[in-house]
Amino acid sequence: MRPVTIQIIISFVAILFLTNCTKENNLLETPESPVTTETTTTTTKGKNSNNPALADFQAYIKEEMEDQHIPAMSVLIFEGDEVLYEGCFGKTHLQKNIPLENNHLFLMASVSKVVTGTALLQLHEQGEFDLDDPINDYLDFNVAIPNQSKAITFRMLLTHTSGIADGAALDDQYYYGKDSPVALGEFLEDYLTPSGDYYDRNDNFHNFRPGTKSEYSNIGSALIGHLVAEISGMDFSDYCEKNIFNPLGMSNTAWHLADISQTIVQPYDYVNGRNEMVEHYTFTDYPNGGLRSTANDMFRLLTAFVENGKSNDYQLLKPNTVQQMLTAQIPNISEDTGLHIFLMDEQEQLWGHDGGESGVATTAAFNQKTKIGAIILSNQGEADLEEILVEAYLVGLNW
Repeated sequence: MRPVTIQIIISFVAILFLTNCTKENNLLETPESPVTTETTTTTTKGKNSNNPALADFQAYIKEEMEDQHIPAMSVLIFEGDEVLYEGCFGKTHLQKNIPLENNHLFLMASVSKVVTGTALLQLHEQGEFDLDDPINDYLDFNVAIPNQSKAITFRMLLTHTSGIADGAALDDQYYYGKDSPVALGEFLEDYLTPSGDYYDRNDNFHNFRPGTKSEYSNIGSALIGHLVAEISGMDFSDYCEKNIFNPLGMSNTAWHLADISQTIVQPYDYVNGRNEMVEHYTFTDYPNGGLRSTANDMFRLLTAFVENGKSNDYQLLKPNTVQQMLTAQIPNISEDTGLHIFLMDEQEQLWGHDGGESGVATTAAFNQKTKIGAIILSNQGEADLEEILVEAYLVGLNW
């Protein structure tokens, strides 16, 4: 989770709401605006669409939202390439009293990393590199851990074992109401090379030999995005649009604010007994968490992981690549780390990713064997979605 910056304090009246979808622009407002509870609706499909357990599940969601002061939550449960249940609860914008609808975009936070890892592994499938190749052979600048001779490899970046740390310089790379004006590659070079303006040998790196320990690295994931650009010869966001978003039909997904015309769900943080509105923001190292999307679009992505790499009649990844992603890569260090994806619940064998940023909390996971998965998106930065994810999965399992 990233640090909270300047926000506008507003009052929050707890409401829980479920509805369909429209488009409307989001503009920040400071005055308090009362919210009233409205009738709720749900979308269910396929077998047992009148599942009586849904009423209990929806009551549980509403209770969790009230207890955790979550203004809006999107919940989607799927089996293979079929949506079993999709629900939109609460308000996209409290002050403007805008109901959440399923084409309103949430900031994905670290769930974005599934896209970033997928992009890199597509290039791996094309024979552009081996996972254990040194990344410096493919970069336009050299990256080395101070006092360590071991080269950083692609596999190390994908498993958070590179030794690259998230230093304080990242805190200054947030831009509110606009996209970052700083080029990704330019910032990474300044952060990772001794002559760079943001280089700090103590703060930007861990003190261990690459590949021997695991330390979660947002900046390492951003470097994956830059590697995709260097190897493909395309801007990272353009690469994702051409090779992931467009062929999967993810029409409500983008990395940059400038590319979004749809409504973006307003972020909130619950502070001192009330929800504080957070202005829409981006950050320079965006491939690690800057994606904005919807539950339905992310379903199109995750379908590929339970359908042998295929979704929307598009072979996103080869079956053996998917299997490799969902196999423990560093069992001597961590048994729950795949290739830029994690085993999030051992009992239910749920693979996926979660995320947290100022004003948002997200999680998405699936069981490859049952082909059932769930996506939970919320606009409250301190929300705990771990139990909700498992409950949603169990609803799908017992559909």
